[in-house]
Amino acid sequence: MLVISATAAAQNRVAADVEVKTVMDGKSTTQKSQLFCTSAGDRIQVYEGNPSYYALTNLEGEFRAYFPASNEVYTDRKEDYSSKDDVFYLFLSGKSDDMGLASYGYRLSGSVMEDGLLKRTYVPEKPSDAKGVSKVEIVLENYLPIYIGYYNDKGALVSKTYLSSFARYNSVMLPRRITSIAYTAKKDSTITRTLYSNIRVDGNEPMFRFRIPENARTLKTPKTQK
Repeated sequence: MLVISATAAAQNRVAADVEVKTVMDGKSTTQKSQLFCTSAGDRIQVYEGNPSYYALTNLEGEFRAYFPASNEVYTDRKEDYSSKDDVFYLFLSGKSDDMGLASYGYRLSGSVMEDGLLKRTYVPEKPSDAKGVSKVEIVLENYLPIYIGYYNDKGALVSKTYLSSFARYNSVMLPRRITSIAYTAKKDSTITRTLYSNIRVDGNEPMFRFRIPENARTLKTPKTQK
C-alpha cells in the first residue's frame, strides 16, 4: 500500500474526457466535459452545453465558473465545491486508500479480510460534524478501492459507489468507470454512471495553464445550462 501511495504521488497531472449519465425519477440526463486535475487539487472542468463554460476549483472550495462566449465569471466559495473528493486527485495524491475520508474527519475503526478482499470501516471523529453519517465502508481489492458505502445515523445504507475498469497510466492506477447509487426514497434511487476516457497522465495540456481573463465581467448569479 505504501508503494502504491508513493508511486501515485509521483504523478502530477491527469486529463480525461468525462461522460456522466444520471437516471432519476425515470428520466435520464447525460453531461459531457473535459477534466484537468493536478496532485495539488487544482481542477478545471470544461463543460459542453448552452452555454459552455469552464469550472475551476481547488481544495479550499474556491469556485469560479467562466463563460468564454460572454467573457463573464461567477465566483463562490463553499466546502461542497472542494476538489478534495475528486477521484483523480485522490489517486494522484496517494489518498485513495481511504478515499479522502481522513480529510473529512473520519478515522479507521475496523479492518477485516473477506474472500480475499480488504474491508475497512471508518467512523467520524466528531459525530456532530458527520452530517447524518454513522459509518463508511470501503472495500479494496489488491489495495485498490472498488466499493464505498455510506450509512446514515440509523444504520441504513444510503449510498454506494463502485469503482471499476482500472488501468495503469505511467505508475498510477486509475478507475475508468464509477457507478454511484443514492437511495432517495424507500422505493426509488438516483443512479449516476461516470465514464473516463482518453486519459492522459503528465501530458503538456494547455488547459493546465489556463487563466481567466482579467477583464472578465463579474456575474452575481450563476448561469444555467439549457
